[in-house]
Amino acid sequence: MSGFDHAAVQRAAEGRRLRLPRGPHRGKLGEVRAASVGSSMELHDFRSYHPGDDLRHLDWNAVARTGELVLRVRQDEVSPRIEVLLDTSASMAVSEAKAARARELAGWLCVLARQTGLEPVLVLVGGAPRQSSGPNLLPTLATVALDGKASFSSALTRAPALRPCGLRLVVSDFLFEGEPSVVVDRLARGTSGLALVQVLDAEDVEPSGGSGARLTDAEDGTHLERLLTPDLLALYAERFTAHVGLWLAAAKRVRGSLLQVVATRSLGQLAREELAALVEVAGAGAP
Repeated sequence: MSGFDHAAVQRAAEGRRLRLPRGPHRGKLGEVRAASVGSSMELHDFRSYHPGDDLRHLDWNAVARTGELVLRVRQDEVSPRIEVLLDTSASMAVSEAKAARARELAGWLCVLARQTGLEPVLVLVGGAPRQSSGPNLLPTLATVALDGKASFSSALTRAPALRPCGLRLVVSDFLFEGEPSVVVDRLARGTSGLALVQVLDAEDVEPSGGSGARLTDAEDGTHLERLLTPDLLALYAERFTAHVGLWLAAAKRVRGSLLQVVATRSLGQLAREELAALVEVAGAGAP
């Protein structure tokens, strides 16, 4: 039903693990210590207050001295954790290839996380947000419906707050309306590393033209009859490039990355080429 190829996921992950971010971490990555606000007595650093932070960690001397809310940041030890967010809105299923590759990529990232020593948590965003972990991850991905009526950005604003973690990986087409910097800021909050994996159908990248076409919004079902003329296709290409550029800039600003893949390529090809920056050979370097 789903086109989810469990064997292909395992083959693409064989001998590989995730390449972990370097530097201060929120959440333990292997044996790396966290830089989040915890209960340990070891003082690590200071930072500005963010909404939702524990007010008990305010440094009142610094507040009195600067007039700003400043938190004492202490080292804490937390369970190894990674979040994989999958966009389950209907736009992810405009073709069988796009739906299958999105599911497989999310599964591949979860398998790589385990091979890296991290505990993956799958977060489904698009319909009613829900989470899965443990042995249910791959079965969930094999059967999840990509039919959410809300866009990823809209569903994300209604979802529970994302938990602090070491690494957050997001699988979506990122073709929804909304300000990329706002979405990326929320996705980057509470994590040491952020990677956006943009899954596109061939028609997303290069729509076919010539004859009349019915353009349909995958989420709300509205449609418009348009003749895909060369001028219209050129305008689409220009706006598509600009749209992707906004996501690239937003990801770069939070020291994250945006990796673009086309669903017509196999998972194995993507793992070796377009997504090679996310992985390293198992056993190379330290987690």
